[in-house]
Amino acid sequence: MERRMPQMRLSDRTQGTGGGAAALGGMDQASPQAGAMVPNPPAQAWIEERTRVAVSRGINVSGRLVFQEPVRIEGRFRGEISSGELVVISEQALLDGRVRSPRLLILGEMQGEVVSAKSVVIGPRARFTGKLETETLTVCEGAYLEGEIRVVRSDESRGSPSEP
Repeated sequence: MERRMPQMRLSDRTQGTGGGAAALGGMDQASPQAGAMVPNPPAQAWIEERTRVAVSRGINVSGRLVFQEPVRIEGRFRGEISSGELVVISEQALLDGRVRSPRLLILGEMQGEVVSAKSVVIGPRARFTGKLETETLTVCEGAYLEGEIRVVRSDESRGSPSEP
């Protein structure tokens, strides 16, 4: 049975989300945004995946965060974040900086750069402005996307030369 996805449409710029801020936290959350519907089965699973809250609502954090586990940003973060697994930018979150992670799910607002990603999903009410490099990109209907976008093969993203 073939499943058809809605046609991709980039929306006009709308008012940004009111961002909470965030705090360094050690809480695990199973699915604080289970109500956020992303019409992409892998992305929906990412929403429901257990993640460590790295920056909580109501907190502003600047700096560099490095994790080997899936993490979630729920507040305001400025700087660089790296994860060996998954980074989720929640609907109320605002991230200004660089993300390095194999999987990235943007549900809130991000300004900056995404590097070395294997898969990026930009949710239906998400806003991304900046430079993005990934192997696969999914933009949900209603998302805002502006910037330099580069979809690369896996050998290009790792810097190895491609075969003739």
